[in-house]
Amino acid sequence: MYEGLDAQTFNNLFIERLDTVDGLQKTAAAGAAFVRSKIREIGFARRILPPESVTRADLTRSTDHDTLIKIVDIEHESKAMAVNFAATADERYIQGKRYALPFFKIESEKFVKSEGELLAYDYPVTKVIEENSVKDIQKVEDIKFIEYAEAAIAITGKRLVSSATQVDRKEMNSLFKMIDYDQLTVGCTLMNTVDYDDYMIQPATEVGSPLASEITVDGYKYPTILKRRLVVTNKHDILLPGEIWAFTEPAYLGNFFILNDVKFWIKKEADLVVWKTWEYIAEGFGNIKSIAKIELDVPNPIPSGGTL
Repeated sequence: MYEGLDAQTFNNLFIERLDTVDGLQKTAAAGAAFVRSKIREIGFARRILPPESVTRADLTRSTDHDTLIKIVDIEHESKAMAVNFAATADERYIQGKRYALPFFKIESEKFVKSEGELLAYDYPVTKVIEENSVKDIQKVEDIKFIEYAEAAIAITGKRLVSSATQVDRKEMNSLFKMIDYDQLTVGCTLMNTVDYDDYMIQPATEVGSPLASEITVDGYKYPTILKRRLVVTNKHDILLPGEIWAFTEPAYLGNFFILNDVKFWIKKEADLVVWKTWEYIAEGFGNIKSIAKIELDVPNPIPSGGTL
């Protein structure tokens, strides 16, 4: 839309478009498409557990509250046994296992800006939408994701406290074993940029001279650590330095559903432009054994100078 235009011209045409009903509808549709692609790029929860789009027909009403739920089946346990020619295996009546995921809403603030102020911006108005609503929504997704992960390890006990001051292969190996022990495989690891910085200064005696030289020049540029996919976040207020997580692949982990995708709403009243973004989602882990966490004794980073 309006490719090749400078920011001031773009914003002027954007406001003119809002003066008609057809223009409002097209702008809302364009905003929704922009929001969907950008959220998937930013949120780390979506990189670990990719969302699935569902409709009302896929859901059912809850008997406990006035919201919709998605019922998900859990794989049956099974086994085989050795028997002689005259014997038969044990008989077991199969009873289904499932869990319910309730939906909840995440929405941005309602943003209000005057027509004159929007025209004064030196960048396209869609940047305002991106910076003020998209990032807020994806951050709440990540907060809930970590809350549910903490609840899972509180039950399973898959939490290891280490005296190590930085992440290395030994600590990652201990983290992975907590999941491997249950006949599962680690699909990805999650850490923040502070721990990632520490991982990049491992000595050559640990990672080998060629890799150590490469990391010194180019940094650690691989998308995996010990063959496991790597997800790095800068949200230190959600994921504290020293907290490293391991998760299985999504098929063994849980579900992330979005009802009818992300919604974007915009209207113009006189000279005021009003907009907001929201979504209905359900997140949950059907297999709580598929999550593990290690907590390192990482010193607090120095955010604004100090003495090392």
